[in-house]
Amino acid sequence: MFNVLGRALRSRTRLSSVTVAGTFLVTAGIGAGTLCSSRRVIRLDNEEKLKDNYVIYSSAGAQQSSLRRQKSLDKFAVHPRDVDRVLREHEQSHTVADTTPGISRFYTSQIASNNPTEDDHDEHLVAVPPVAWSLFSVFDGHSGWETSAFLRENLHIAIIGALADLYSKYGPEKRPLNAEVDDAIRGTFQDLDEEIVQESLDRVLSMKTPSKTEAIQTLAPAYAGACALLAFYDAESSLLRVALTGDVRAVLGRRRSDGKFDVHVLSADQNGSNPKEKERIEAAHPGEEVVKGDRVAGMGVSRAFGDALYKWGRAAQLRLKEEFLGKTPWPHILTPPYLTAEPVITTTKIHPGDFLILATDGLWECLSNEEAVGLVGLWMDDQEKGPQVIEREALPVTLNGNQLSVRYRQWRAGKQFVNVDENAATHLIRNAVGGADTDLTAALFSVTSPRSRYYLDDITTTVVFFSAEQ
Repeated sequence: MFNVLGRALRSRTRLSSVTVAGTFLVTAGIGAGTLCSSRRVIRLDNEEKLKDNYVIYSSAGAQQSSLRRQKSLDKFAVHPRDVDRVLREHEQSHTVADTTPGISRFYTSQIASNNPTEDDHDEHLVAVPPVAWSLFSVFDGHSGWETSAFLRENLHIAIIGALADLYSKYGPEKRPLNAEVDDAIRGTFQDLDEEIVQESLDRVLSMKTPSKTEAIQTLAPAYAGACALLAFYDAESSLLRVALTGDVRAVLGRRRSDGKFDVHVLSADQNGSNPKEKERIEAAHPGEEVVKGDRVAGMGVSRAFGDALYKWGRAAQLRLKEEFLGKTPWPHILTPPYLTAEPVITTTKIHPGDFLILATDGLWECLSNEEAVGLVGLWMDDQEKGPQVIEREALPVTLNGNQLSVRYRQWRAGKQFVNVDENAATHLIRNAVGGADTDLTAALFSVTSPRSRYYLDDITTTVVFFSAEQ
């Protein structure tokens, strides 16, 4: 039957490619007008003739599930991308009331490359006289979104609780030492990672009725991982603490007397290229080649929450493999843990009018520290927002050379900026992913996940403006 059908089609219908000898099958799942051989798919020019004369059943006309609707071939056609909609979909703008001193306003924005995004963020303002605390965090997940989501739900609440306990030990006229505040933040980071990695493992291995489903769900934040950056501002002392685990970055902008802005980098990326991190890791694992280039045991960062496959012992991992769908332990994991969630904390005295940029590495792969500060300075001062192109050299900041960032070298593109957004964080992201080159931006947004990850990472950005009076 199918041989006859193949001969009939070859004689009556012109094929759009060279005919391949062999048996052809009409496939219900592909749709009318497509024939399959064992070697390739051939497209017919005359789809109606095939449908009317030969197709007995096709699912093309049936009601499609939501999963199938997401994969329409219409997406291959050239469609104009609504760049503004994508850039502004997840932006938030906040003006802070006078009851929370020290902060005047802040902005957040996100774009996703992974589906769903692995990034997250959180903001809390706490005003309980005489203290006024502001907490801003950005989380960069990897190997899944579960760890960053856990941190969004738990980190700030745990930090506020730990600091409240610490302050309660002192009278109304006294304050904890700076080292005590640092220790409280550091300990909270480590306690949360212990809950993610070890306490979840203990719960699974001690289940009275073992359940693979419960194990997978319980261990999800442990199997995934996340970098975290916390900015904690105490308005009473005007001190800003930045606690970093991973490679999220904090950069401060400060206006000079000439109107330009100084750039203060408040964190150092934690990976194998960081000399202090390399020294620390090699001291903890003598005789092992843990650091290769910027990688640590194969990971792109040297500190992270979760990532339990780099922290659990071999025996525990083997048991998880045997009983709970775990992975085979990597042979190079000999003396775990190789990663830590202990943060590096820096403290900075805030001046009136300073601003702070927090962003995942997706932004810093596109913009330099100086460009980011210059763009926010431009956004602050240029009230006549419009589509005119702004050259890099026009930014109100001293630039370090003209070296293109890693992404712009990959994209084979130059940088031209614009100032069209009311949200400072969206303004940064727009200029990170093309700026005035809207065709480049639209092209990047047209690449679907997971291939999109080759061209662009998830980006999450928070911009905080401190009050003009401190």
